[in-house]
Amino acid sequence: MKDFLQQFSLKDMVDIIFNTWGSSFLIIMILSLSAGKNKAKEDHGTENIFIPYTDEVLCFYVLLFFYNVFYTFTYIFDGSREKSGQFIMEATIFLYYVMGAMLTLLLLEFIHKYVALEFEDKMLGYVGRTLQIIQLILLLLLIITPFTGALYRFNDDFYYERGWAFWIWQGYTIVAFTSMMIPLMSYYKRLNSFLKYILVSVIIFPLVAFVLGLLIPWINFNSFFVITAAILVFLQFENYRAMYTIDKVVELEDIQRKLMLDQIKPHFLHNSLNSIIYYIDKDPKKAKEALISFSKYLRTNLDSINVKSVIPFSEELQHTKQYLALEKLRFEDKLTIEYDINNTLFKVPALSLQPIVENAVKHGIRKKAEGRGTVRIITECTEDYHIIKVIDDGVGFDTGILDNMDESHIGVNNVKRRLEMDLNGTLTFESKVGTGTTCIISIPKNQ
Repeated sequence: MKDFLQQFSLKDMVDIIFNTWGSSFLIIMILSLSAGKNKAKEDHGTENIFIPYTDEVLCFYVLLFFYNVFYTFTYIFDGSREKSGQFIMEATIFLYYVMGAMLTLLLLEFIHKYVALEFEDKMLGYVGRTLQIIQLILLLLLIITPFTGALYRFNDDFYYERGWAFWIWQGYTIVAFTSMMIPLMSYYKRLNSFLKYILVSVIIFPLVAFVLGLLIPWINFNSFFVITAAILVFLQFENYRAMYTIDKVVELEDIQRKLMLDQIKPHFLHNSLNSIIYYIDKDPKKAKEALISFSKYLRTNLDSINVKSVIPFSEELQHTKQYLALEKLRFEDKLTIEYDINNTLFKVPALSLQPIVENAVKHGIRKKAEGRGTVRIITECTEDYHIIKVIDDGVGFDTGILDNMDESHIGVNNVKRRLEMDLNGTLTFESKVGTGTTCIISIPKNQ
């Protein structure tokens, strides 16, 4: 052990200790992020809230951990005289370069996804994709390095030395990180606080380390700045995650309140009660059945405000049938209802099917000149999705208006948002003016 330690200078020992400490801290951050992600899935009220950037940040720390570990190994085994040590050195220096390339690709993809696409900046997108392609080409240069010594080589004493192509690799990295400062300057005021923080930390800190490393090559600035950036990003992300979760819980509760209030429509209640009163003398049995449906319908809407999670589809279907029973009472043979239910073994947000069916009746069937039509409710099951279709032969509409829906379309808006938030589901419309509309709800099976 004494002979082993004597091969390292004081500077090497400091770097090894610092990198080892940094790797330990990165493991803690990875475990913390993973635990937080899993806990959010299990906690009542937050189990369906996905925090943006979580997967990218977790991937960043995993790559950074291996990047740091491989870098530490290069210190330990650099100049090793043992065959095993030389093999480890050759493997770790190669993987160290690979991890560096992966980190650059990840950051470029992060900016493409959350900045270029978000702000529809095609030029920034092209620049990012071009830089990614160049990085992949440089990876090919890395692959042939063990045979050509392009990026690095080992001297007669098996000490690491930079190859002729090292400056191409390092120059590209500096250009890539400098280019990624464009969104910081162009969109800084429009980025959210966490995005600003992560871009500043992850781009500027390593860039400073690269420049200092070129000016003062005998000092390892890289690990210090990278670990510092990692700590700052971790602290900021934990704060962002807490604030985002609180905001989304409040938003979800607000959506539920609005949805409940929207469903208790005075004119619908008035019309339903008038229909029931009309049938009390004409058909008491029918009036009694309608009153039961009305009571259950109203109770479900009132209870929906307290529903924090999804419910079995069978319950939502039953609620929809209660609504349709009241509409059928009012419009009699002018409204035809057809069911083709092939699958009920899945869950949906409360009050998700009924507003869509109501939309078909109110805006599809009832707007026809004769006010007569058919609504079909179908459930299907594919390999990856549970599918619900609501089809009407009403007046149809131009689906282009969906892009400009405001808060007045609260029923459709709320269903769409709650499907996304609760189940990562989608709500789409297919419609043709004068022919009818098909509404499709798709819910992934892996939820």
